[in-house]
Amino acid sequence: MVVHTTATSNSVSVSPPGTRGNYRRFRVRTCGAAGEGYYSDWTVSGNTVRKNTLPTPPVSFAAAPTIYEGNIVTLTWSGAAPGTSAIKQYVIQRSTSTDGTNWSAYEALTIVISSLTSGTYTANASQIAGTYTRYRISVTDTLEAVSAYVVSGMVKKNSPPTAPAIVCPVSSASSYNTTPRFLIITGVEPDGQSQMVEVKIDAGAWINSVDNPERFSTSGYLGNGVKTVFQPETLASGSHSITIRCLDSDTASASPEVTRTFTILPTPFETITANETHVKTAHIQALRTAVNLSRSYYNLPPVAWSEEISAGKTAVKNWSVHITELRKAIEPIIAVINGFDSSSVFDVPPITWSPIGTGRPKAAVMNQLRELLLSL
Repeated sequence: MVVHTTATSNSVSVSPPGTRGNYRRFRVRTCGAAGEGYYSDWTVSGNTVRKNTLPTPPVSFAAAPTIYEGNIVTLTWSGAAPGTSAIKQYVIQRSTSTDGTNWSAYEALTIVISSLTSGTYTANASQIAGTYTRYRISVTDTLEAVSAYVVSGMVKKNSPPTAPAIVCPVSSASSYNTTPRFLIITGVEPDGQSQMVEVKIDAGAWINSVDNPERFSTSGYLGNGVKTVFQPETLASGSHSITIRCLDSDTASASPEVTRTFTILPTPFETITANETHVKTAHIQALRTAVNLSRSYYNLPPVAWSEEISAGKTAVKNWSVHITELRKAIEPIIAVINGFDSSSVFDVPPITWSPIGTGRPKAAVMNQLRELLLSL
């Protein structure tokens, strides 16, 4: 560059280095009025200039927890480095998604004033269940040079499990069993977490499949749509309620609660003693009532009996038919219980029916039916 002037001092603007980090120095000499062949010696500038080097963004930038239940997410970063100039601040932005694939444009979240190479920031997180959020961070130096962005992993607002299903009993059902079975299917956990089943009888304490495995046929943390049978401790006769919910494994976020009312009835059966009790029509009628009550508990239709039984009128030869009919009506109940889940816990043990014989049913035949119905 040639500057025409007769002054003994001056200043001029020149292009700085084009590549970041490169240095440049300058020199000047004077040409007299005698012509281009008469130059002074060169004078080299006493310092150099350098294209500012960008700061380096953090090596690590994380958002936690990955699945959150509360109101905040903690952002942490480390490994940033200044360029030519000192670090002045960090710029943090965020983007959201409903499916973890399609993301919104980044929006400004905050500016953290700091010269340190690491730091943390607590961000208010989305409270919309199922929303994914990711963050990015850049470094700005004192000359306003901005680094590239580094993107965090994504976090997600926890979605509670959907409500479990109570397959049995039906609402307002009754049972003679003082430790009745409850057939439960877990709901869906949208975040892919496992879930535990919690059960409460009346106003009692919650009992769950993790801490009380002896009460559940399939226990521990369960997946989606898992079948399990719950059996409580002995209950007194009278009206009761059962409340069931599922809690996810990471945040214990609870599903909607499902409630059933049910009644434990006192035994309707008279004790039948061999060689002492005379089996009567009332005994068979009590068994028929108990069978249909049990079928109703397990959501099975009532049986339409083949013949009405009347004292003094029912033929002796038909007693065996009535016993066989009772047994056939019980077998679907056992099939519902034993076929509900893959576990054999709380199943009805295999039955070898007592011989019916002829004439009035023997005490063993009647008591086998009685004991079985009290256990269903």
